[in-house]
Amino acid sequence: MRGDPFGPLAPLLAAVAAAPLPPVLVVLGDDEWFVGEAARRLAKAFGTAFPDGEVSEYDGTGNGVREAVADAATIALFATNRLVSLDVTDLLRTKKLSADEIDTLLDDAAEAGLGAPPGAPSEPRVLERLARKARALARETGAWVEGDAAESARKLAGRGKRSDRAPELARLLDWPVEDGEAAETALGRLLEYVTRAGAGDNVLLLTAVSPDPEHAVLSELARAPRAALLARDDAARRERLHALGLERVLERGKTAEPDVFETLTERGRLSARAFLSELDRLVDTAVGNRVTSEAAARLVVDERKEYGSDFVEAVARRRFLEALRIAERLLAADDFTAFRPFGKDGPAAAAKKGPKGEAAFFPLLGLLGAELRRMLALKAALAEPGADPGPRRADYRTFVDRLLPRLKASRAGAAPIPLDGHPFVLHKAYLASFDWSLDELADALVGLADVDRGVKTGLGSGAELLQTWLLLRNPAL
Repeated sequence: MRGDPFGPLAPLLAAVAAAPLPPVLVVLGDDEWFVGEAARRLAKAFGTAFPDGEVSEYDGTGNGVREAVADAATIALFATNRLVSLDVTDLLRTKKLSADEIDTLLDDAAEAGLGAPPGAPSEPRVLERLARKARALARETGAWVEGDAAESARKLAGRGKRSDRAPELARLLDWPVEDGEAAETALGRLLEYVTRAGAGDNVLLLTAVSPDPEHAVLSELARAPRAALLARDDAARRERLHALGLERVLERGKTAEPDVFETLTERGRLSARAFLSELDRLVDTAVGNRVTSEAAARLVVDERKEYGSDFVEAVARRRFLEALRIAERLLAADDFTAFRPFGKDGPAAAAKKGPKGEAAFFPLLGLLGAELRRMLALKAALAEPGADPGPRRADYRTFVDRLLPRLKASRAGAAPIPLDGHPFVLHKAYLASFDWSLDELADALVGLADVDRGVKTGLGSGAELLQTWLLLRNPAL
């Protein structure tokens, strides 16, 4: 692994470049990027060896297995050979069912009109999607009984410890849909091909990311040539990324100081995609032909920078001590930036610099006040008669499509509540509001007004008054 992170792939590269082709090849890995790159390299080797060959890709859901096996088992009309790539990740993972999954599924179905009297409003397309999802759950957990929705519902609800909701589940499972091939049927079809196919003009390449090691199908696939791109532990993952980084830098016509790769992996971020994204940024911005350790260290330090939105998020989640530590660092830093560019964990572009040190206090206070006002407005709207929000936290799509329009609609006898802002921002505030009561939010905003007044009248410094405001809201103190 030290010299070549794709060393285990060598026998498969040789196999796809020589006729007759083996019927099946298998690539297993613990990182999505590594598995995808392995499939790409095998397809490239196949294309070089068979210029008139054909490469096709399928996933292991729906009818993908059936189509992939059919391709691999038939002669191509306009190609000499075929490489058929099939992602079997979902098929090689044992599905675990939770009570929340069943509750969420049935609550969404009820909102879409499942079980409503004739003539009542309903959303057939939504119900069809949910029925397809329910059938997939039943099949993946082994609860599906062909032609018997009631028995399937009883088994599925029992496994999710929601037996009381079996009648609702039966209605959903019985909803007419045209769904894909069942998981167990797909596995059976795949295993039949694996056991019967012989060497010839076509090869079926199976790929999977982090499959269940005890899955019964893996033992059947063990007879096929296979490559396992698996690391034993974090140390092995770092070593693999270091080798990958060296390969990447040399491909780009550069060199790198030895500490560059160690610096990028020392934080515990061991995903190949994130590692290569950061390394490519260093290569693109390198002065000359050498990537330096100093540049890597600057990149890491910059990504550790905290933003005003980090502080606001910590407060919204009631993590007051964490918010206190972030505020102290923000007010002591040489620069202040309100929002983290391109998401908290992704590669960030250069952020626009703002006020420094104590001068950042009022922008920070403004960010926090705006978020708390949004949370209060949503909480108040949800508490209005007729809002009917339900006790569950809605996901983003449900919030935007169903809940937000109802909250914005005027209701007789209710005062208008302003809910302005991007739906994504409102959804974050909506989720955070579940952890606060109306009285707590109102009190928090009154307290922020007192902090603002105290700083402007000289009662205390911004850092001191904000610290007091945070500590008063920490129930542990």
